[in-house]
Amino acid sequence: MSTPAANSAGPAGPDASTAPAASVADVLRPLRNATQALHEALDSRLPIARAQATLADYAAHLRALRPWLESVSGALAASGDPGLERVARRTQQRLAALALDLEDAGAAPVGEGAPPVPADGLPEPLMDATRDPSFAWGLAYVLEGSQLGGAAMSKRLGPRLAPHPMRYFQPVDATESLAAQWKDFVAQLAAALHSPAAMEAAQRGAVAGFQTLMPRFGLHADLTDLAGPTTDPRASRDAD
Repeated sequence: MSTPAANSAGPAGPDASTAPAASVADVLRPLRNATQALHEALDSRLPIARAQATLADYAAHLRALRPWLESVSGALAASGDPGLERVARRTQQRLAALALDLEDAGAAPVGEGAPPVPADGLPEPLMDATRDPSFAWGLAYVLEGSQLGGAAMSKRLGPRLAPHPMRYFQPVDATESLAAQWKDFVAQLAAALHSPAAMEAAQRGAVAGFQTLMPRFGLHADLTDLAGPTTDPRASRDAD
């Protein structure tokens, strides 16, 4: 995003430098398989992805994205998992950067022209995050992956939109690169999703992340048809 296109301390688990490589590969492959069609459908339709994207497109992107970020942050904060709570706090820092970017762009109020956020709390597809940490880790995968896509977009758009700082696409911790944050997050993800049942729940969480994000950008396709089938991680390993 782009979104996803796509991370710091997390739950107790192996450091990124010591996590077995197979665990990292095994945890990413099923999540990518489950969300690939959704990811491609979203990224191919984002106005900000156009070659001639403008500052107005960037501001519109942030206005549409902000309610989703707030909902996901709330879901992760309510998960009861300390690692996910830290991701939620990091998201709050990103929301602060987003607000400054909108101010610098002279943008219209957040939410103008976008579907409203439910007044009674989290969107229903995200409620499982408050009950199942594995589902919430899948949701966090979409959120954290989106920062990698944003970094690539920042490189492409930065010269066009200068001198706007595009803070939202920058690391929340200036001392650590997005690549390092992502590597650390994936190691924590691998430690958290330690069983086929946990992976299946994380896949559902990742799909829910896309399914709640796409309407923010006016995409109302039959997302069930787009979502890839849930994949047993053991089957993914056997296929390689």
